[in-house]
Amino acid sequence: MNMIDLKQILEAHKLWVESDGKQGECAKLDHANLQGANLKRANLRDAILKGANLDHANLKRAILNAANLSGAILENVDLEGADLQGANLQGAFLQRAYLIDANLQGANLQGAFLQGAFLENANGLPDISAIKPGCLVELNNIRYSFYLEKQDKNKNFEQDSIGVIIQNNIEENTFDMLTSDEILRNIPEWVKYSGIKKILV
Repeated sequence: MNMIDLKQILEAHKLWVESDGKQGECAKLDHANLQGANLKRANLRDAILKGANLDHANLKRAILNAANLSGAILENVDLEGADLQGANLQGAFLQRAYLIDANLQGANLQGAFLQGAFLENANGLPDISAIKPGCLVELNNIRYSFYLEKQDKNKNFEQDSIGVIIQNNIEENTFDMLTSDEILRNIPEWVKYSGIKKILV
């Protein structure tokens, strides 16, 4: 997208947000090519970014609460400290996304792909501490990986094992999983749909 056009859209959207919709216009950037765009600290509250390509974009500390980012390509995007409260991230591609200190309270992550994402201090994520590092969750013949990498001087070390869903806890929105040596209980439901890379520093 032309950067001049994008600037005009952002200015109109800012006015729309600040006037409670009385002036300006809501940013409709669905399926827009915003690859590598500098949107640092941009106010995109309630913006429509469905299916947009934001690969390698800078959204550091951007305001994206209640934005529609469903199906968006957010690979390698910098979302450090971004406000994603209530954002729709359903089916979004967040591989290697930098989400450190991001606020994901109430965000819809169902179907989002988070493999390799950096999630340190991200607020609002379900507790994934029960997940055994190195396990592969197997559901409907699809495997979702949870890696633990031990950094060595010369190499990375990864260990995998297979886990099978044994019980769904519908009321709690969790499930239980059997691994080779133990049963892991009360894993958040959304984990079934995502691949998360857990890094041991």
